[in-house]
Amino acid sequence: MITRVPQRLFAKATIGLLFAVVLALLVASVVSYIQDRKLQSVSLGNLRMATWNLAQLGHEASAFDRELALELQDVGDSDEMLLRYDILWSRYVYLLTSSEAAITRDHSQNEVRLTELFGALQSLETPITRLAAGDPVDRRVLATLWETQKAQVQRLVIDNFVGDETGQLMDRVEYSRNRLSNLRLLMLGAMVLVFSYLALAVMYTRRQAGIDQITGLPNHLYLRSLKRIDPARAIITCEINEFQVVLSEYGHDTLAELTRAFVDRLRVHLREGDELIQVAQNQFLVVATPSPRETMTALVERLASATSFDWSLHDTVLHISSTLGADAPCQGSCPGWQARYQQVHRALAQARIEGRPFYINDAKLRTRLKREQAIHSALNRFLKGQPSVLRLSLVYQPIVSADNATRITGAEVLLRCQHQEEGVVPPYEVVDLCERYGLGKKLGQWLFREIAHETRDLYQYMGFRGVLSINLNPSMLCESLPVDVKTLLLGQGIPPESLCLEITEDNAALNFSLINRLIRKMHDLGLCVALDDFGTGHSSLEYVRELKVDRLKIDRCFVDGIENDSDKERFLGSIIAMANQASMKSVIEGVETGAQWRLVGELGGELIQGYYAYRPMPFNDLMALFIDGSATFPVDQGVAANDK
Repeated sequence: MITRVPQRLFAKATIGLLFAVVLALLVASVVSYIQDRKLQSVSLGNLRMATWNLAQLGHEASAFDRELALELQDVGDSDEMLLRYDILWSRYVYLLTSSEAAITRDHSQNEVRLTELFGALQSLETPITRLAAGDPVDRRVLATLWETQKAQVQRLVIDNFVGDETGQLMDRVEYSRNRLSNLRLLMLGAMVLVFSYLALAVMYTRRQAGIDQITGLPNHLYLRSLKRIDPARAIITCEINEFQVVLSEYGHDTLAELTRAFVDRLRVHLREGDELIQVAQNQFLVVATPSPRETMTALVERLASATSFDWSLHDTVLHISSTLGADAPCQGSCPGWQARYQQVHRALAQARIEGRPFYINDAKLRTRLKREQAIHSALNRFLKGQPSVLRLSLVYQPIVSADNATRITGAEVLLRCQHQEEGVVPPYEVVDLCERYGLGKKLGQWLFREIAHETRDLYQYMGFRGVLSINLNPSMLCESLPVDVKTLLLGQGIPPESLCLEITEDNAALNFSLINRLIRKMHDLGLCVALDDFGTGHSSLEYVRELKVDRLKIDRCFVDGIENDSDKERFLGSIIAMANQASMKSVIEGVETGAQWRLVGELGGELIQGYYAYRPMPFNDLMALFIDGSATFPVDQGVAANDK
């Protein structure tokens, strides 16, 4: 119905006419009100004041009359009689002087009559006082005088309630009632008209509110109204990646231009009957029926390609891209619309996590999410110290001297995870889940406690002085890190010079000033700091220059294939030389063959970590290497001598 409401119904002229009608009725109501108020002030006011003031006068005169009669018969209370006399006196004063009683005085000859009556009452003051005191007084004269006054008071009260004015008042009241009835009828008709108009306006406004004013697309309000989506239709959500960049750099007007351009490109690739809904300024929902000749993947790829374009902006060209999440049409037992909408956003989130242009919700994704939920739940229980189907453990990969593969200078502590149902869980997945669900700091504290628990005897009783390298996840890089190090590691007997904390380039980029501040605090505690995975980020040289690290861990990607590629060999040599010139020890990771070992040594590498020397091993296996003498290691001679 509302779609057929003409626009002119809500035009200015229509609204102006309606306003004029309401204003005219309002003016009529005001005029009627003023006339009725005048009628009320002239007539009803008189009646009200007469009813109250003169009725009270009559009542108080009757009360005095009763007490005076008792006193004249010598059976009354003198004080009560005087009190009633004073009250009657006060009533006359009120009627003759107060502003509230002015309307009573102004009616007819009331003021003159009240003045005369008050004078007559005053003349009784002396005999009344003498009577109350018990002095001789002519009681018959007093009674006669009072009876005359009482009759005049009664006449005054009666005259104010009867007469021609009362009839005139009733006529005017009847006229006012008829006028009010007609006005009410007009007001009722106007109210029906106004409320009908308002109902249409509300419906029209709600429809307009469900449409985005920039793109003209149905918006999130329309989306909320949807109760069902045909299971045979695909649902795809599409998000503009550069939204925040354009908003922060160019403002809302430019962003609106981008949004319209983005929508235009989407519309071109939709078929008839497909729906395009704007969920947010940077997010859109497509409800489409795939062509029988087009797979779901092809459809999503086509939309991803359409929304990846170069957009001319002033004197520059900005590349625009999108991230999509999709839920394919389903057959048979399908989840409801809300469940499918949630699945679409899960796919979108997964595409963001993996850095992919799109992700389609399928059995593989659902299995993956179910697996992650199981691991997260078990991980949460494990870190709380509760029984869990997941077990975290540590392994140690020795770091050796480049000139002697059996000279162990330390080890990198690596995380391992085993789930009873899911099997081996990669360490990066554990760290990622912890970071995503706020468990990163708890994981780091568990790591510190476990390292101290396993290795403190090695340091305290065997005099081992090799360096343990510990990877820090992003949540550990906070102001509480020095406290955790002192409490959980140094406080448990691990020498500070035997600890090296590793920071990856990606983590260093999170907050450059914070990382440098933490490095200084670690140096104050006596620890060394290493930059891990060097060369895999985008600002490696900047980090080497700005971060005050002690070690540079060169990623395995620079080692792989150096024995067969002279360019790679020279490049690795330049990195090692740069580290030496910056007074940093270089640790070359991923050395897996003898040829690689020989070349790294020739290039000036000091420390090596890789399968060629040792694979990661449990702590007991590391201890066995030290005990059986198959490897040498740095020791504190004093501790070793005492141990012997």
